[in-house]
Amino acid sequence: MEEKLKDINYRGGIVKFKIPVNWVEHYEEDGGGTFYEDAPNTGTLRLNVLTVKAPADSKGNLSVEALSIASSSEPNNIEILSNGNALTRSIERTKEQGQKITLYWWFVAKTIPPNYVRVANFSYTILTSQENIDTFKNEFKLLDEQIKNCEFHPELGEL
Repeated sequence: MEEKLKDINYRGGIVKFKIPVNWVEHYEEDGGGTFYEDAPNTGTLRLNVLTVKAPADSKGNLSVEALSIASSSEPNNIEILSNGNALTRSIERTKEQGQKITLYWWFVAKTIPPNYVRVANFSYTILTSQENIDTFKNEFKLLDEQIKNCEFHPELGEL
């Protein structure tokens, strides 16, 4: 059965992506969004977006350069997607309030002409004990696909 999805136009469309239709959306006043199913022990997707001006001496792909800095990824671990966005991923296992948690990170970047880069930082947090449960594996796959296909507004707009 295919999951029904809804569109998210984060901060007026700076970033657009899809999440399951039954998920709650919560937005911080100063930035940042949180998305989750309103039930116990569910995963939580978070999003923060940063727009930066590239240094005057930048050469090459600004999105790759920005991800190399923002995520500490080596340039050869950064993927250029078919939509032109650059993507890198990582996984972090840690403890929060005594609970073992796993954070899946996606850093997605898009060059905004003439010399700006917009970076969307997505994280998906679950209990580490949930990593091998099919429900969460499927949710991760769905989120991975939606994040890879996210769209950035093509213009700078107001900062």
